[in-house]
Amino acid sequence: METSNLYKSIRDMIIAEIGKNHLGKLEFANKYVQSLLLTEVDGISFQIREKSHYLKPEKKKFILDKSNYIELANKIKKKKKFGMALADPSFIDFFEELNTDFYKVIRNDINNDELVSKLIKTGKIIFISTGMCSEQDILNFKQKYGTPKNVILNHTQLSNLVSDCNLRAIETLKKYGFKVSYGNHCDNLNVIYLSLFYKPSDIMFYVKACNKLNYPDDKHAVLLEKVSKLSQNLILLKKAEGSGVKQTMENKIK
Repeated sequence: METSNLYKSIRDMIIAEIGKNHLGKLEFANKYVQSLLLTEVDGISFQIREKSHYLKPEKKKFILDKSNYIELANKIKKKKKFGMALADPSFIDFFEELNTDFYKVIRNDINNDELVSKLIKTGKIIFISTGMCSEQDILNFKQKYGTPKNVILNHTQLSNLVSDCNLRAIETLKKYGFKVSYGNHCDNLNVIYLSLFYKPSDIMFYVKACNKLNYPDDKHAVLLEKVSKLSQNLILLKKAEGSGVKQTMENKIK
C-alpha cells in the first residue's frame, strides 16, 4: 500500500495504548484487547523499550514473548489497527512480519537514527513523541529526513498535571510541516476533549485495568471501563466541528 493511501486509511485515529501495562502477563494483555475490541477506538498498541531497560530486575517482567505478540496482533487486526511503540530497532523486522499498522517512537528517540531511519523506510505511519524533545531536535530531524508523509509528530508532556499540558504546542509543531497528534499524559480527561480544539491528526491515551495495581503508566492512564464513553464522546465532538462552510439549512429543531 502506498504511504499516501495508508495515511488516508488510518488518519484521525483514536488509539488506546496498553504500553507495558500488561505487566508481562499474556492473560492481562488478552483482557485488555478483548475489552478494547468492544469500544470505538481505532487502534491498540503495545510498547517495547530498549534492551538496557530490561536488564534491571524490576523491569524484566514488562515484556511479552514474541509468540504472545503474534497472538495479540492477530486478534487486534481482525477489527482494529495494531501498533507498536519501539525503542529497540532489532524488533522492527519481526513486527513488520506481523504487518504492524503503525509505530511510535518514544521518549527522546527522535535522535536515534538507527531506529528512526529504519522505521521510516517501512512506509508505515510513525508517531514521533516530542515529550523530551527540544525544537532544535525537531529542526535537526527535518534537516536530515525532510518531512516524510508517514511521519507524525506527537505532542505530549511528561507530567500528569493540567498546567503542564501546553496544548497550544500542537499548533507550534505544525509549523514544521508535519501533521501533529496528541498523546495524553494528563489525569484529567477534559484535557483530551479540549485537545480537539487544536485539531490533532490523532489522539492517543494509555489504558489500565484497575486502580488496585501499580502500572508502568498509571496515574495518567484511562480505566478500561471509561474508554468506550471517552471514544464515543470524541467521535461525537469531531462531528460537531463540521466543515466550517456556512450553509443555509431548513429548520430541523423539533
